[in-house]
Order: sequence, then C-alpha cells, then structure tokens
Amino acid sequence: MAGVIDDYVAALRRELDFDPPLAQRLASEVEDHLRDAAEADPAWPSADAERRAVGRFGLAREIAAQFAADAVDRQARRAWVTLGVTVIVTFVAMRLRVMWLDDNAMAALAPLIDRYAFIAALAVGVVGWFAFRRSFMTQAICLGGLVASVGAGIVRADLFAQGAPVHVLVAAAAEVALLGLLAFHVVGLGRRLRRTASLRR
Repeated sequence: MAGVIDDYVAALRRELDFDPPLAQRLASEVEDHLRDAAEADPAWPSADAERRAVGRFGLAREIAAQFAADAVDRQARRAWVTLGVTVIVTFVAMRLRVMWLDDNAMAALAPLIDRYAFIAALAVGVVGWFAFRRSFMTQAICLGGLVASVGAGIVRADLFAQGAPVHVLVAAAAEVALLGLLAFHVVGLGRRLRRTASLRR
C-alpha cells in the first residue's frame, strides 16, 4: 500500500508529466528529501511522520508550478537557439539558390515570398528576442514565415526538376530539417506554457 510520501511523489510526477526528464529528476530528489525528513521525526515510522514531512514541504501543485516555469525558460532558450541557426542556414541557402539561378530564371521566378517572408520572420524574431522571449506566438510567427520562405524558395527554384548542384540541395535539406526541429521546440514551448498557466490557477 502506498504511503503519504509515495502519493505526494506520484502527484508531483503527474503535475510535471509534460516534461518527463524533469518529472523523474525532481520526483527522485523530493522523495529522498521527504524520507529523510520523515525519518528524523520522533514518530517515525508512521503515516503521521510522513504527513508532517509533506506538510512542511508544501503542496505538490505549487512545487510543480515553480519548476514548470524553469522548464518554460529552458524550452524557450532551445527554441531561440534553433530559430537563430535556422535563420542563418536559410539565409545561406537563399544565397546559394540565387547564385545557382541565372538572371532569366530569377526574373521569371520573382521570389517575393521567399525574400519577404524571410524578412518578416527575421524582423519578428529580433523584436521577440528583446521583448517577448517566452512568447509562443512570436516563435510561431517566425516559424510560419520561415516555412513560407523555404517552401517558396524550393518551389520557385524548381530544385529537383532542374538538377540543382549538390551543395544547393544539401542546403535545402538542412533548411527542412531545421524547420522540423524548430517546430518541435515551438510546440514544446506552447505545451509548457499552457501547463504552467494551469498549475498557477
């Protein structure tokens, strides 16, 4: 039969289930702390000793909310780093496509979406970095702009049909891979933000 400490640790794991590594690490540390506190109680071993240790430690939901905020900050940093790398690689890939395409092809393609979606994503990213670092919406807008830019660039350059050089194809593949990674981090940030907000209610 589970004891008071076991129930508390299980509740803590449930509250942090959006971040399994964090839940595992925190649950292990909290359990060790609570058991040490309970064993130091004169009434040990007893459920009362466990209840007093848990009572002094605080509600599982409050503890989870504190650590969830830290998880949001870590996830936001990962998303920003990935965004920065994606912007750099996308810019390089755009330049490679321009160098590969001849003047006539460029005039025919008129890559406005490629250019201006990238500029929009970059502008939103710069503003977001200084003012909205934990904002899911900022990251999502940047992701959308980069997806539009990369998609337009690949389609307009008709890379696969035209037999593009290997370095141009590799750059395009890197763009797509980084967009996938960025999407993963942006979704993770949104999930952690929602869970943190629910824990604080």
